[in-house]
Amino acid sequence: MKHFGKYCAMFIVVIFILGVTGCTLVEVVPEKDRQRVVAEVYGEKILKGEFLDAYNQQKAYYGITEEIEKDAQYKGTIKEIKKDVLEQLITRRVLQKRAKQAGFTVNEEYIQEARKELEEQLKSYAEALKQRAQSEGKESQQEKDYLQEARNEWQQQLSDAGLTEEEYIRRRAEDIMLEKFTEKMLEDVEVTEQDIQQYYNEQLNRQKKDPSLVETAPVQLYRPAGWVRVKHILIPLSSEERDGYYDLVQQGKQEEAKKYLDEKLKAIEPRAREVYDKAKAGESFEALIEAYSEDKSVANKEDGYVIYRGSGLFAEEVEQTALKLGEGEISQPIGSPLGYHIIKLYEKLPEKVFTLEEKKEEIKAVVLDDKRNEKWNALLEEWKKEAKIKKYENRL
Repeated sequence: MKHFGKYCAMFIVVIFILGVTGCTLVEVVPEKDRQRVVAEVYGEKILKGEFLDAYNQQKAYYGITEEIEKDAQYKGTIKEIKKDVLEQLITRRVLQKRAKQAGFTVNEEYIQEARKELEEQLKSYAEALKQRAQSEGKESQQEKDYLQEARNEWQQQLSDAGLTEEEYIRRRAEDIMLEKFTEKMLEDVEVTEQDIQQYYNEQLNRQKKDPSLVETAPVQLYRPAGWVRVKHILIPLSSEERDGYYDLVQQGKQEEAKKYLDEKLKAIEPRAREVYDKAKAGESFEALIEAYSEDKSVANKEDGYVIYRGSGLFAEEVEQTALKLGEGEISQPIGSPLGYHIIKLYEKLPEKVFTLEEKKEEIKAVVLDDKRNEKWNALLEEWKKEAKIKKYENRL
């Protein structure tokens, strides 16, 4: 079950997720039941059929099966998800009404923007498919083959959802229109120098008093001692081998999973040792990343990763080993469910207080978001009061 227990309010945008597969989104429900009214907004009805279509999409995203729905331990969570889905539909109706009153409607410009966005997402996914095939040593194909594979997966998801591509484009175009409407409503929100200074003073004091807050702070203003900068070479297990390991873990077969992982790691250990020997012999670590590592990200090849105890950026055993290295030292190959990691520690970072000037733009962005959210929530509350909303949650 994926993501279950962390349901979200999707608010405006229907997110395009190429990774969601395997659940049929259209459920057979008697037509009479689908015609029941589950809410009223501005006197207009929201029918249960519309609710069920939206709810089933959420079920697919969170991996909620019929068995889970019937499980007593999830009863409360399922109820909250349903209430949340209904609230999303109500919010959307309110926004549609307000946008129309402000002169915002779905036009050809938004439709074309939705088409362009979809094509870019398909190309991005096709590139990811290509890179995955190359990392696993599979025979290279023409890029158009990967693009067609991405398109085929997308078409299957549309079919599972009971949608045509034109219906999806129309829905996405409306999302874009509502986003433009939202921006218009918030365009007058500003951040003052006083706002920035106040945020800096308050947050710096909190982070210095409790360094654990630094890890999740929107803007890092303080860096405790003990942080390091590293790069790594990842000699990977195949995606099938990783999935095999995680499947055993999810089934609660911990000993079997460990034995399976050890066996798969043993098979790629000679390659990891070969790369380690080259690194220890003085070959460029960046060149070895380019030649052998699955992680060829810009971050890994250029600045590297900043980690600290409990950072969670790497598997625990990898992190612990990395933090024990001296500057310039290279670790022995360390196994994880991803494969073998060879870590080089580039720098032990000293304790630091970041200045206001260093963080000013980041703070401005965070404060602007906070103020925009505050105004938006106030507008929504006002609009919903005027919408004379009625909910019939017992019919969900």
